[in-house]
Amino acid sequence: MDLCVRSFRNEKSGFFLYQVRRKSAFVLEFCFFLFCFFGFAVLARPGFSADLGNDEDRGKEENTDMEALKRWLRDKRLITLKESGGNLSLSGEVRVEMQAAEETKNKIRQRGRGGATEVPLTAFDCEVNIMLDYRSGRTWGAVKLEYDNAMGQVNGTTNRIALERAYLGGRIVDGDTFTFDLELGRRYLGDVFDSKIEFNSLFDGILVKFSKASRAVGSFYCNLGAFLVNENFYHFGYVLELGLLNIGSSGLYTKFSLVDWKKKYSEPRQSDSFKFLVSQMIFGYQKVVSKYRKLLKVYLAGLWNPLARPNDLTHKSYANLGGYLGVSLGEVVKRGDWALDLNYQVLGAQTVPDFDVGGIGRGNSAGIGFYSTGNYGLGDQTTNSTCVGNGNYKGLIFEALYAVTSNLTVLNDLEFSSNLKKKIGPKMYFFQYKIEFIYAF
Repeated sequence: MDLCVRSFRNEKSGFFLYQVRRKSAFVLEFCFFLFCFFGFAVLARPGFSADLGNDEDRGKEENTDMEALKRWLRDKRLITLKESGGNLSLSGEVRVEMQAAEETKNKIRQRGRGGATEVPLTAFDCEVNIMLDYRSGRTWGAVKLEYDNAMGQVNGTTNRIALERAYLGGRIVDGDTFTFDLELGRRYLGDVFDSKIEFNSLFDGILVKFSKASRAVGSFYCNLGAFLVNENFYHFGYVLELGLLNIGSSGLYTKFSLVDWKKKYSEPRQSDSFKFLVSQMIFGYQKVVSKYRKLLKVYLAGLWNPLARPNDLTHKSYANLGGYLGVSLGEVVKRGDWALDLNYQVLGAQTVPDFDVGGIGRGNSAGIGFYSTGNYGLGDQTTNSTCVGNGNYKGLIFEALYAVTSNLTVLNDLEFSSNLKKKIGPKMYFFQYKIEFIYAF
């Protein structure tokens, strides 16, 4: 201790020495407080002196005390929840889904009996989502558990549980026209950032949100985040989205996003699988059509990855552009409401990472990546004739949602895609129809 003091004095760091002494005193005081508290609690317990000579009675009372402690801890949670003045909401969804899909690769069927893979032509799923949200003052927390299992006595599953959402947040600045929020935890990128063909990955990280409203200009917002990609290699990703909504009260809006996935690995194909700096620009217009009292929305988006370079897989050509154009009509809020959405998508093979593609995709039931046979650059190196991935497609998707009751809705989804560039990879065709019954409570 003297040596430390002399060292601090030699370095003329009296302030730091004061801090150390102050914290040490605090720790000693805190420990002394705990000792006195628990000592007093033991001495004040009724029958303490009588218990000293009776081990059997003491054991019974200890068990009774443990049960009382368990009840206190259980009830304390409820009391704390009530006294905190917050709002707790519990909601959920029960989904039953049927998918019928057809996929060919170089005119060879990939699914069903006699197909190249074991993926069936028709699949039935049963899914339950449990959402728990709590808000108190200027803080909040959100949790979502997904139980998504295949149906069937022989092939069905019962143990597929996923933690889709778990984050906490707080409002740092709560102004009349300006807000500043900070959130930390897990969700999907698509829960925060807008796109029809990307942001399908987990967002495990920190999110900063700014928003500023102006009647003359519109509503401006900025979402900025950093997230973990691979902790073994200290790999982090970064994402930004800027938006201006209802510009000049005209119904026009625009959004710009940028996500950085790049990381250099020892294996070149691993580095290539993360060599993406994807920028996206969205332009849209929405208004309520008074005649039909329906929300009309028209949107156009373009994507670009400037880090992509021509190589043998792309026949020495660029494949780093993508985009989509669509229109939607209607909004589902109550019984009898309906909504339709139709959009056309194109996506280059090197525009969005395979694992982050959220659009139609290519089916790809064999799970072959673009740069390697596995995801994230793992597995063997692919060639121009074997590379697949989830990009290099053009396709159309149509969705129709109808509310049978205030709780029950039916979703119909029809989509198909084919090669965007025929010289890249095998010739593939993908078609899928999905119907899903969703009961929300």
